[in-house]
Amino acid sequence: MSQELARAFLLDRLGLRGAFWSREQAKPRAVGLGMMQIDSIRSTGLRNHEIAWIARTEAPIADLYELYYRDRGMLETHYPLFATRRDWVPFFLKDFAKAVNQERLKEMRPLMRRVKQHIAANGPVSPADLDSERVVGGFNTIKATTRALEYLYHTGQVQIAGRTGNFHRLFDLTERVAPELLTPPADYRAKHKEFFVLSALAVLKMATPQQLAERVSHHVGSWRGGGLPVARKLIEQALDHQLIDWIEVLEGDTHHRFLALKSDLDAFRASYQPADEIVRLVPPLDNLMFSRRRFTELFGFTYKFEAYTPEDQRRFYFAMPLAYRDRIVGLVDGKKEGDDWRLTGLELYHPVPMDALRMGIHRFARIAGCSRVTAPSSIKRDHKKALAGRIE
Repeated sequence: MSQELARAFLLDRLGLRGAFWSREQAKPRAVGLGMMQIDSIRSTGLRNHEIAWIARTEAPIADLYELYYRDRGMLETHYPLFATRRDWVPFFLKDFAKAVNQERLKEMRPLMRRVKQHIAANGPVSPADLDSERVVGGFNTIKATTRALEYLYHTGQVQIAGRTGNFHRLFDLTERVAPELLTPPADYRAKHKEFFVLSALAVLKMATPQQLAERVSHHVGSWRGGGLPVARKLIEQALDHQLIDWIEVLEGDTHHRFLALKSDLDAFRASYQPADEIVRLVPPLDNLMFSRRRFTELFGFTYKFEAYTPEDQRRFYFAMPLAYRDRIVGLVDGKKEGDDWRLTGLELYHPVPMDALRMGIHRFARIAGCSRVTAPSSIKRDHKKALAGRIE
């Protein structure tokens, strides 16, 4: 397989290639991503997971929140914040309580009981709904009731059931959100080793053995122990059982080896089409960037998420890779300012038709609720002329 075809495979399996998913396809295809990272930053007018959604589908963003919090085909997990396939969650939560400080847990139990009783009587609550003294924890201090909610989550008694208008998490009793989580899967011990490899590769879609081992170790969880040595052993077992297969990639005289699910390889071979002409804005925390080293190896440059970099040391704030014809052709950054979507940064590394780029940026800005794209003098004159203007 050429490197170009390897890129096509990855983008296709991640839903970043070909026609946008229809509204009927969107929810099941999103579940097929396995996990989607949730982030609250919305300088562009849209949050990370919302951008990931519109990069793949024409379905309204409201459908994404229905998937998470009404249909619950994916459940939001707590630290880090991911929407995760519902049938995966029991394996991730199994033994998770072992990661909790047991002495602190004992101290917190009386407050946990009171918070749980409050939820049972009053329905879902956010940390802001509960008042109590603050305790040391987090980045600075957090309320004791917030800590109680976290411990209730870690011990499987509550789940994240939704979001408030201010995007605060809402917690509800597990039996009301996903009652199956109260009973560990009966075949857990027989299948969990296989699960961790298959779920890791279902998220990455394609990875070197080292990249896959790192992701498997992440899915196993540090509280279970084992680290990379255990992850590598699990990958060997999956290869022995012919659950995953190799992709041999040639780049000039350089030979790369990646692993992928057999089912993904078969589906790609059966449905391969030439590259489309769509320019997609991909969010910084997209599944495409779950392995930054893989991104560099396949697309030829190193991506850095600079939102938390001091302003005087960064080029962008929320740089979004631009995907076009199986390549990442550049980076774009923008900011929603009232009805305007202000283009604050643009770097192009490969040729891209300006009309296709304009269509991609204007589509994004329209979904973000803007009616016009503007650009400062720092944007090249020809780019500014091609991209700025009213959204039609």
